[in-house]
Amino acid sequence: MTKRISRREFLGISLTAVLSACAPKLAPPAATPTADFSATETRLADTTPRVYAPDDPNILYAGRIDFSGPKKPKFSAPGVYIRARFRGTGVSVLLEDEFKWGTNRNYYDVLIDGGPAVKIAPEMGVERYEAASGLPNAEHELTLVKRTEASIGYSKFLGIEVAGEILPPPVRPMRRIEFIGDSITAGAGIEADNNSAECAADGWGQPYNNARLAYGPVLARSLDAEYHVSAVSGIGLVRNYSFRYDARPMPEVYDLTFFEQTGSPEWDHRLFVPDVLVLALGTNDFSPGDSQREPMDVDAFTAAYVAFIEKLRGYYPQAEVFVVSSPMLGDHWPNPADTFAADQKSAITKTVETLNAKGDAKVHPYFSIPAVGIGCGTHPSVEQQAMMAARLRSAIQPVMGW
Repeated sequence: MTKRISRREFLGISLTAVLSACAPKLAPPAATPTADFSATETRLADTTPRVYAPDDPNILYAGRIDFSGPKKPKFSAPGVYIRARFRGTGVSVLLEDEFKWGTNRNYYDVLIDGGPAVKIAPEMGVERYEAASGLPNAEHELTLVKRTEASIGYSKFLGIEVAGEILPPPVRPMRRIEFIGDSITAGAGIEADNNSAECAADGWGQPYNNARLAYGPVLARSLDAEYHVSAVSGIGLVRNYSFRYDARPMPEVYDLTFFEQTGSPEWDHRLFVPDVLVLALGTNDFSPGDSQREPMDVDAFTAAYVAFIEKLRGYYPQAEVFVVSSPMLGDHWPNPADTFAADQKSAITKTVETLNAKGDAKVHPYFSIPAVGIGCGTHPSVEQQAMMAARLRSAIQPVMGW
């Protein structure tokens, strides 16, 4: 039996069919994608130790360094420093120390993220030195600094080992300063008290020398400047403190990569062109020295300084030059008639006046405040070096606009 549909039911069915036919054909909703971070997370968590060679482009160098052997760059100057960024939980530095004469060894500071320094004392036959472990697995910065002087021997940098991965290098500072001087500039004896047992450690207190904390690097870091330290204990402009050892004064070694070597390759001055030159020579010229000798002649010293600065001007035409007196020189000692400090001040004044009169207005005198150093051999201590840096900075900043 056939059921009869009413007119009202028929119209309802028809309207539904029409609306269904006209509706857009929609695809079924897509499944919500689930992000897969597993590969990235695995990479970031991977702290497998990896060795990065010295010629890795992510390692940043500063100082007089011989790269003729790119897998073992060699350096001896105090204050040479190496920087690298990494992500990981630990880092070690790879070094080969000269161990000059089988007895001397260099010392190094390693800093992570600018924190407290770890002092490395190399051992014969050892190349790997752990700088940090158990760090948060995050981004970090390593800085390695040579504390000791060229006379202690050379170093060869062999790379770094990272429990993680190396990152792009730190940004190199745009400002540049070079410090040319003697033991004060090299940071001799600054970490021990004068006449203490530490001053005789390793022969003459090498573990307590620290170029990193000398006035130059302290000043440069405060101004966000890259720096070079060209300094040798006992060196002078005309004559050294002693004639018993290497008697070459600064003008005779300045063009060398290794100041302590007679057969050193020459340094390419185009590799580091400073904006500021700080010249701190004369302590050893004007002091009594370690043997009987005549007082330093002021005019002879002045002539030598003028010649040396004119030589430097050929390398660095635009540099501002600050000629600095010694805080260690005084008058009336050991003899009442001694005028060491006054003579050096006179020579510096004449040097600057001579060069200014020749048209070089970029040469400036700076007279340090004399003080008896409380470090080894009456050298300035860490605290005294910091005060020297602050005072010199106040002279440099107005000239440079830094």
